[in-house]
Amino acid sequence: MADHIRVVVAVPDEGTANLIHRVVAHHRAARVVATVDTDVRLVDAVTYRRPQLVFVSTDLADMRGFDVADRLSRQHPGLYIAMVSPRNRPEELRRAMKAGARECLFEPLSEDAILRVLDEARDFGGAVAARRGAVVAVISSKGGVGKSTLAANLAVALRQLDSGRVALVDGDLYFGDIALLLNLKPERTIYELNAALDAEVADRFLLPHASGVEVLAAPVRTEQAEEIGPERFRSILGVLQDLYEFVVVDATVSSLETMLATLDVADVVLAVSTLDVVCLKDVAQLLEMLAKLRFPAHNILMVGNRYDERISVAQKDAERALGRPFTMVLPRDDRVVAAANRGVPLLLSEPGAPFSQRVVALARTLRAQIGRVDRVTA
Repeated sequence: MADHIRVVVAVPDEGTANLIHRVVAHHRAARVVATVDTDVRLVDAVTYRRPQLVFVSTDLADMRGFDVADRLSRQHPGLYIAMVSPRNRPEELRRAMKAGARECLFEPLSEDAILRVLDEARDFGGAVAARRGAVVAVISSKGGVGKSTLAANLAVALRQLDSGRVALVDGDLYFGDIALLLNLKPERTIYELNAALDAEVADRFLLPHASGVEVLAAPVRTEQAEEIGPERFRSILGVLQDLYEFVVVDATVSSLETMLATLDVADVVLAVSTLDVVCLKDVAQLLEMLAKLRFPAHNILMVGNRYDERISVAQKDAERALGRPFTMVLPRDDRVVAAANRGVPLLLSEPGAPFSQRVVALARTLRAQIGRVDRVTA
């Protein structure tokens, strides 16, 4: 299985940033994992997104591009830093090299120059850290759209596809019900893991499920959730990334700070929506929020759920309203709810059901999206 080159773009000029995005999008072995506009956000992106390559403007954050490049090159010697300067002057090149950059490009950039940097970064073989697990955030604009049920079935599908160890994290710290959906009775939850956070023993706090998925349950009592702040939740996800190939997080707007912390480290977002007017309107606002957070649009997968052609908005009309296509549309099936009430994902009880088969197809698409397979399997 092949990994893509993970790229962070920190270039304030919109035209240059868009060109980098286009070239990377057409590169078979690269993808942009974050776009940032300040030096502080760049440091966070490198820390949590674990890129191999960063494009850094010399004019980033009031001319602090050189300073942040110097800091990153010292902290992460395996990181390939490409400086981007609007001034084609010898002193710019000297400052870039002194700051630890391996390349200095001058605007206007050419596609060939960007491709050359991508190839050099791939051959360079450096990275901020060894291969880490992918964080998948499953989100929706409101409750009641089947998000948690989808997250549980998706985690099972990833495990069945031999994706390595899969963790399913309940991101609703106050009212999470992932353990209930899988008929698990947690003796240890994220509350206990938070109190004894240690990478060597972290997986002991996850509940094993018969499917092979391991579940990090929400706290048993709501007051325990108060002790797990967003920074701590983000740190917990970081620890799990070292242990699991996939970390699927059932995130919710009711725990907004926790959801935002998840988005800080997420590789891919699955935005779940039913195809009705109210939900589509709310999801459009959710997509606007993701845009303001500068989450890469190509790493957002739209998933339609509970589609019933008799009563649902037509898929093409829904896509037109959102301004983007659905990656997958899952059919309405009362057996999904019945299975959830029994604590058994439909994917396990009825793998041949259309819902189950489409969840597996979604899992395959997801693996391809984040570079965990060489191609999508039909």
